[in-house]
Amino acid sequence: MTLKSLYGASLLALALALPAQAGELTFWHAYAGQQDKVDFINFALDEFAKAHPDITLDVVASEQSSYKTKLNTAMASGNPPDVFYTLPGGFLGAFVDGGQMYALDEDLAKDGWGDSFLESALAQTTIDGHTYAVPVDVDSVVFWYDKALFAEMGWTPPTTWEELTALAEETKAAGVIPFSLGNKDSWPATFWFQYMEMRLKGSGVVSAFVNGDADATLGEEGTTAFQNVADLAAKDYFPIGFNGLSDQEANMLFLNGQAAMLLNGTWQIGASADAPEGFDLGYFAFPSVAGGNGDQTDVLAGVAAAFGISDKTENKADAVTLVKFLTSEAVMKKYVELRKTMVTVKGATTEQDAGPVLYGIANDLMSAAGHLDPFYDTAMPPAATNTYYQVLQGVLEGSVAPADAAQQLEAALKAN
Repeated sequence: MTLKSLYGASLLALALALPAQAGELTFWHAYAGQQDKVDFINFALDEFAKAHPDITLDVVASEQSSYKTKLNTAMASGNPPDVFYTLPGGFLGAFVDGGQMYALDEDLAKDGWGDSFLESALAQTTIDGHTYAVPVDVDSVVFWYDKALFAEMGWTPPTTWEELTALAEETKAAGVIPFSLGNKDSWPATFWFQYMEMRLKGSGVVSAFVNGDADATLGEEGTTAFQNVADLAAKDYFPIGFNGLSDQEANMLFLNGQAAMLLNGTWQIGASADAPEGFDLGYFAFPSVAGGNGDQTDVLAGVAAAFGISDKTENKADAVTLVKFLTSEAVMKKYVELRKTMVTVKGATTEQDAGPVLYGIANDLMSAAGHLDPFYDTAMPPAATNTYYQVLQGVLEGSVAPADAAQQLEAALKAN
């Protein structure tokens, strides 16, 4: 099998390319820019080449930050890849509404393929009773910290919001940034707002809008959640210029001990692989908020990525073969081993492959959670997501009032 890696190919060149012929597939993914992602996709595609030498892949890799724009542009231009990495929720829903996705129902019903996935995960890529992509991984968001640093400084992981903000003051006084944050690509700060909304009002808020619930609302809790996040920025608990820092830059501040804590997804385990000697990654749950109406055990967690097939591809049989291979138990176990991320395939997230940190999160936090609330920004339709990103960045820099941010976001969610 010839595996042509078009990592540097321009979108224009792809748009002018001839459609894939029988035995040929274009495959786009977002596993670039981070070593654990690269290691995984290289392994998976190398193994696919051995198993299916009759199928030629034209591979285009991008970093997560630029991938969504690239895929949206390809879809809008009518030149989608045959098989591609996608996000669940509103991002996938927009392609479904445009008639661009191949429904996988019949394929999933064969040979037990559909039964191999966690039902709750498959539900996040199912729209109006049809499954249009297969979920790959499940990420949850927790606070990360360096156990060695905390032990050295005498700091204790907090369990309440009051304890968290008190610890932030203590770390700041010690010359350490309390919370690392690189919000250049807009999504990293969303975890702060969503967890506050979950603690104050409860899980399922955005899902209610997406599902067309006429009574859906952010409530006064939305304004309070935005205000609480704004207060953190006003107190200089985030790095200087955090809205212009990348997530990777924020990660380096954390790994090098310049920042005490980081609110991020379970992919942080893989991102911490290159930490300096002596770094000991630990985690704790987002603290409880006094007076909050939400279940204080709830965890922000959801399907982070999926693979879909274009309805335009003339080579659907090979496309299905590729997607089935990428979500096979053997490949998914390697995914867990290399990326230290929970996957959606049953039996693949083992303690041996996951390691103690990830396995602990899955068994201690997620299993005890009252609800798992999917990521707001991927659940929302794209237009609402853009509004969400814009108003949250504005709140953080002080240019948008929390009440205005809540009003604009709710209006965008109702409009969609």
